[in-house]
Amino acid sequence: MTETEIQELETKTGCQLPVVYRELLLDYPLRLTDLATTLGIEELELLYHSRDSLARVNGEDPEYLRSIFPPHCFVIGENGNGDYYAIDTQSADGVVYMSGPHWGEYPEDAEGKPLPYDDSLQEYIEFVVHVYEEAIQFESELDDTAVYQPPGMLTECFSIALSLLLMPILLLLMLCSLLLTGPFVLLIRLWDRIRPLKG
Repeated sequence: MTETEIQELETKTGCQLPVVYRELLLDYPLRLTDLATTLGIEELELLYHSRDSLARVNGEDPEYLRSIFPPHCFVIGENGNGDYYAIDTQSADGVVYMSGPHWGEYPEDAEGKPLPYDDSLQEYIEFVVHVYEEAIQFESELDDTAVYQPPGMLTECFSIALSLLLMPILLLLMLCSLLLTGPFVLLIRLWDRIRPLKG
């Protein structure tokens, strides 16, 4: 995102973004875009980086967002289950909160005030990376086209052991075929002598 797009986003949402979050948007980590590419999606829902997505999520129901977050929070992502993640725009480190329709499932203190989900934007980024890397790992484990390949030495040892086990069986079969061909030939010659001649 460019500085102009960030300013347009701030104007549209009426929210001044903290420096730490502006820096993230200006130089979105390649690690995160690589995860999105691996998953075949344009951007990660847990941490949006496009002006359109951020404007949409912060602008589609601002009354609801103000009811679940303090007014100085800016939604930076969602998880698809109705939960939103918002950055505290008054925090230098970019404290991240989580909230949504599932009352009682979000971090809060004894008075019911929300507690940070992550103490900094950097911690939240690590959480996002972990979640998506686990999703990729899970998908690769479900991929039934992958064939298990044992480690190199094990494959070689297995091949040698298999050939050693098959060698005596092959020798036994060759011996049996030699032993059976001799009597078979004798039986054919005997049959030729004792069979009645035609004519």
